[in-house]
Order: sequence, then structure tokens, then C-alpha cells
Amino acid sequence: MNTLSRAFLSVHRKKGKSIVLLMVLLVVSTFVLVGLSIKYSADTAAQELRHSLGGSFGLVVDKSKSENFIASENQSSGVQYVGAPLDDSVIEEVLKTPNIESYNASQIGEAILTNANGEYLELVKTNNQYDDDETLLHTATGEMNTDSEKSSFFSKGTFQITEGRHILPTDENVVLISKELAGLNNLEVGDQIWLQSSQEKTSSPFSIVGIYEIKEPQLNAGLVPPPSLYQNRIFIDDSNGESGEYQRLEFYVKDPAQLSNTIESAKENANIAWDDFAVETADEEYQRTAAPLENMSALVSSLLTCLIIGSALVLSLILSLWIKGRIHETGILLAMGYRKTQIFLQHFAEVMMIAVLAFGISFFAGQVVADVTGDLLLQNVSAQTETIASDTASSLEVEITVRNFAAVCGIGTLVVAFSVGMSNIPVFRLQPKEILSKMS
Repeated sequence: MNTLSRAFLSVHRKKGKSIVLLMVLLVVSTFVLVGLSIKYSADTAAQELRHSLGGSFGLVVDKSKSENFIASENQSSGVQYVGAPLDDSVIEEVLKTPNIESYNASQIGEAILTNANGEYLELVKTNNQYDDDETLLHTATGEMNTDSEKSSFFSKGTFQITEGRHILPTDENVVLISKELAGLNNLEVGDQIWLQSSQEKTSSPFSIVGIYEIKEPQLNAGLVPPPSLYQNRIFIDDSNGESGEYQRLEFYVKDPAQLSNTIESAKENANIAWDDFAVETADEEYQRTAAPLENMSALVSSLLTCLIIGSALVLSLILSLWIKGRIHETGILLAMGYRKTQIFLQHFAEVMMIAVLAFGISFFAGQVVADVTGDLLLQNVSAQTETIASDTASSLEVEITVRNFAAVCGIGTLVVAFSVGMSNIPVFRLQPKEILSKMS
């Protein structure tokens, strides 16, 4: 009789022990499968968050470097910056760094708004404190951007485009205005307004390509002058930079998890005067939202390790008791000339016959447990860190995949082989005569 036949008969004959072993293997394989699936889903969700939330770092002039500032000859300007310029050459050099996918150059200034006839546009005001200053009443804050969608006002949801579109890097002489400003002056997308900067006497026409709505009210709006009101803020393209220099450069990375490494890599570029600039990182939203998923992935990894080691020990103990009860059978087989390898393979085949059935059932049982377990773990880990900032991470969709099932089968087979081997060692150390004498 061959090894498989003896194994099958042994499993069939000892139904009680086989059922106990089936239940143990089913519980272990189900929880290992669920654990692997939760870890895989958490890692996948964290990776998707990296791309959806993104991360960036900004370059600004380092104002702590007093040697880079001198008294300006123009008394109205106060001080003048004489350090390395934050210009297009810096953009070109930083973009050579791997993991950077885009950028936004920005600059803040003030502009007087007029129509084609040179008449002042009416701006929003919330008090009468500045009625004596005719210029101030018609001066707006202008924010220049390469891509207006990347402005913090839009990226953080303070403003939202309701008509038209955002400013693109290829645009020239275009502007975004608020819904309130458009209403006061009967303006709509496609109309033109004229802008005069505080340092120039001539005006330039700008076409309105978008109108935005304020989603988050401004704090203390009733106390601020007209240029500082959200309603009087305009956005223009970067083709109108007066000096070719910027106040801030924001660089967006492909993978926010590599933000620190990307910054360090960029700093290796000797063509950039890093001593004159300050680096500001912006990945708080990703860190806050992805933290529960990453913490859960680490927790599940630890639990899986403990579960696999524990299951191997428990299975070894059960099989040791099982094999001790079959010591007489083992002695007879050895006396008949069967090699220890053949006996090991028989015991291994017996357990694997039961394990295959347990693995199959765990594939279906795992899906029932997975979703509930995943959400409970995520909520528990989130409660120990911070409030989840995005609905993306408020629940975790766990799917039992063929890949994870194959991994469970592989891990289970190794655990069975280890357990069978460990449980057979005490018996295999004895000679056939010693085994038979113990039974007599």
C-alpha cells in the first residue's frame, strides 16, 4: 500500500481527530487570509492616497538672512533683497530632481482695477473707514500663479470655480475674479478688465476666464481694508511678472511618502543657492489621513507574525500528541523496512488532506470576516492617532484575492511541514526495538 493510500485510510479511520484538526486549520487559515487581505488593502489604499492627496515643498526667500537685505533707495519700498533670485533658473534646476511632477510659481501684489474707459471698478467694502482713500477703495490684491488650481485658496477649498475655468501655465493676460466682484460690475466670463500695478502707470487688459465663489467666510472681514477682502482678490497668470522673480515656488511630488528624500536629492544640486532660500514642506493632509492605514498595516504585520508562529506551535503540540498515540504503528512500519522519510511523508499527507479542505473553506469564510474586521481595526487605530481627515480613509474595502489565497496556501503548507517535522523528531530518534519495547 502506497503512502497516499495509507494517509487517506488513517484520516478516514480517525474522524474525530481529523475534525478537530480541520477546525484548528480552518480558524488559523481564515485569520491569516483575512490578515493578509487587510494588510494588502491598507497598503493599496495608502498608495492611492499618496497620489490623490499629494505632497509638495515650497521655496521662499530666507528672511532670517539679514545680510541679503539692504535699505532701498526707494523710500516706499523699505528694504531691498539682494540675495540669489527665486526665478525661472531655480525652477529649471529643481525640476531635474526625480519624483517631482509639477510646480507652481506665485507672487502677491496689488493692482488698481478699471474698465476700458479708465473708470474705476467698484470693489466690495465692509466698512466706511477707508472712504477718504479713493485709490485704496479701488485696489485689489493680485495673486499671480502658474496654475491657479494649485493656489492654497483653491487647493484647500476656500475658493471654488463656479463659472469658466482655472488659469493654465500656457495662459497669457487672463484673470479670475470673485462672484461678488463680477456682480457689482456686471462682468462675466469672456469680458475684459484693466489692471494697473502699484509700480506702473499704464494699464493692461486681462480677459476673465473664470469666476470663483467663496466657500469659507473670511475671519474679521468687517475690519479689513478693501484690498485684503476675499471678494477683492484676483488671480492672474505668470506671464506678467514684473521682474521675472517670484515670492514662492511650490514643487509637487509624485509620491509624498518620498517627500523628505526628494528634498534631500534636490539639495544636492549645487547650481541652486540653498543658503538664501528656506524650504517649507506641505504634506500634512497626507500624513494625517494615511497614518491610520499605515499604523494598521504595521499592526496587522505584527499580528500575522504572532499568528503564524503561534499556529505552528499549537499545531506541533496537537500533532505531537497525535503521533505519540500512534507510536506502535510507527514502530511496526520501521520494523517492516519503511524509511523515516516515508513515514514523515505519510503524516504530512494526512495533515495536508485536511489542510486543503480547510484552505478551501477559508476562502469563502474569509470574505465574511474581512470587511467587518478591517473596519474595526481601522477605527481602533484611528482613535489612537488622530481624527481621520478624509472619507477616503474612513472605511476600508477588503477583498479576498487569489494572490492572498495562494499566499495562505503556501504559508499553511510550510507551517504543516514544520509542525509535522517537529512532532516526529522525538519518535524518529528511537530505534524500532525501542519503540516496540515502550509499547510492551
